[in-house]
Amino acid sequence: MRSRVLERDDDQPDSPSPDTETEVKQDVAKGTGGKELAAGGSILGIAMVAANAGNYLLNVFLGRWLTPSEFADANLMVTIMLLVTAIAVSLQLIAARFASINAANGTSTDTAALARWLERRAGFAGLVVGLTLMLGAGVWSDFFNSRSSLPFVILGIGMPFYLIQSVGRGVLQGHLTFRPLAATFVVEMVVRVTTGVALVALGLGVEGATIGLTVSFIATWAHVRWLTRNRSAGTVSKAVVSELIAYAMPVGVLLAGQIVINNGDVLIAKRFLDPDTAGIYAAVALVGRAVFFLSWSVATTLFPAAAQRDQVGEQSNGLLYGGLAVVATMGICFVAGARLLGGLVLGEVFGEAYAGVSGPLAWYAFATSLFAMANLIVSHHLSLGRIQPALILVGGGVIQTSLLLVGRGSIDSLITAQVVAMVLLLVVVAAGHVAITRFSSTTHKSAGKLPAIEGAAK
Repeated sequence: MRSRVLERDDDQPDSPSPDTETEVKQDVAKGTGGKELAAGGSILGIAMVAANAGNYLLNVFLGRWLTPSEFADANLMVTIMLLVTAIAVSLQLIAARFASINAANGTSTDTAALARWLERRAGFAGLVVGLTLMLGAGVWSDFFNSRSSLPFVILGIGMPFYLIQSVGRGVLQGHLTFRPLAATFVVEMVVRVTTGVALVALGLGVEGATIGLTVSFIATWAHVRWLTRNRSAGTVSKAVVSELIAYAMPVGVLLAGQIVINNGDVLIAKRFLDPDTAGIYAAVALVGRAVFFLSWSVATTLFPAAAQRDQVGEQSNGLLYGGLAVVATMGICFVAGARLLGGLVLGEVFGEAYAGVSGPLAWYAFATSLFAMANLIVSHHLSLGRIQPALILVGGGVIQTSLLLVGRGSIDSLITAQVVAMVLLLVVVAAGHVAITRFSSTTHKSAGKLPAIEGAAK
């Protein structure tokens, strides 16, 4: 057995019997099979489509009721939340991988203590982020040319809840319980849309939309807490804490690169473009990033399944190639739809100021599709403990940011910078995958792979 999460009594066996190991392998093979994953992933995908549709409905409402400059302020709050997602998704992936390894070893009950340990750290990190937003609200407002500093304060209140709930989502993901996980996204969307729409309709504007965000964090935290209730007691060993920290570093690197690539352009547009143009760009980015958020359901499904297969010595590349085919199909459909109908739809939904964006939207969706495929490859390798692709993703973020700063003068130049950067990123990541696959040993002990999780020394 490769992993033990908790300290054990001396009279406990160090490993299961051969019959037990065979049963565990059979269970993992069954649980991570194509039909099972397709069913669970479909449910999760439908829920995330519904959640994104609801969030887009909210943004349609904001686009109608707010001026372009006010819409840019509201979108800034969402972008800041997405920046904090680097921490939230890191916590979720850490919890998911360790929970999936425990499930593969037949020790799922050990995950409870790990989750509590992570939740305490998540709460502290959320408090730090929240205080940074609240105490520096005036500075952030001036820097981003925002009308008011109050939305930064409101958003900061929800940060501890946002980060804590991500650990519970990771546990659900690692145990392949996709139906409850899917429900958390629906709850988050429903609360956000109903609260945001009601408050904006009452005249609270950007502040009302931000309250909707914060209230949705609190509601999701309560729902996840209920789904993961009745957890048993236990203590996380020092050895596992060390493994957590070792794994957290490449996960953090991956998510930092992901967030920079996915959101840096909006921040640069908000900083350097005039308010109305920044608002139009925010709408293009909002719609264009849909490909990535829809592809996240594929990554969420494959991540724990690949980790479980690797834990019992099975290959997982087939999962990756199937996922890439799904994401590529999503991207092709979205790019074609954006080119044919993007400007018409945005013009009808948001107003005439957004009507001429079909071309930019299609190119933005193309860049995002390339990034979604590169991100899926990197996430796959990270689920197996390999860290080199995450470093490549960070390099892609640096290149994109540099090109964005050079082309910061217009919407077209910002999008061109992203297309160039994402083409380079996907080529390098795909080449890295081929090299790692070709030269990895049958025991998956490649040079860039993190050491297997060891149990606590007795």
